[in-house]
Amino acid sequence: MRHAFTWGLLLAALFLSSASAQTRRVRVITGSHLPPATETSTRYAAHCGQTAYELIVTPADKTVVLRRSDGPDVDLGGTSVGARLLEDDVLVHVGFNCPQGALNIFLKGVKLVDLGAPSGFRDSISVRSNGELGPSAPTAAPIEELAIPRRETPLH
Repeated sequence: MRHAFTWGLLLAALFLSSASAQTRRVRVITGSHLPPATETSTRYAAHCGQTAYELIVTPADKTVVLRRSDGPDVDLGGTSVGARLLEDDVLVHVGFNCPQGALNIFLKGVKLVDLGAPSGFRDSISVRSNGELGPSAPTAAPIEELAIPRRETPLH
């Protein structure tokens, strides 16, 4: 409670002192005194028929691995898709589809830039059933074209 009161006084003083002055940008960075979690990863899952896939992104190890229930793991770390998933300050949506004998992975996202305008991107790659990687397809994308409106389903 004491810290909240101190922060409140500090912020009030900043706002009052800058009310008559020019507009200024104030940046407050907070941190935790608790130790961070280690070996965190993000996992995405997909199924194509009988084959289960798990895309595992582990930033601490700088690895992006596609695990398959019916074959060896596939390293995506050297691809543009893997690089985007490992990049700092990226918000990304990962999608999948299942053509015959392969898995397609699609990314659409936004790269945040400190004190700058964010940039949008799209990327995709195909992983064949034998583990062979197809070409990736990175492209820039206007941010306003990345959002897809949700379809409303009628209530019965």
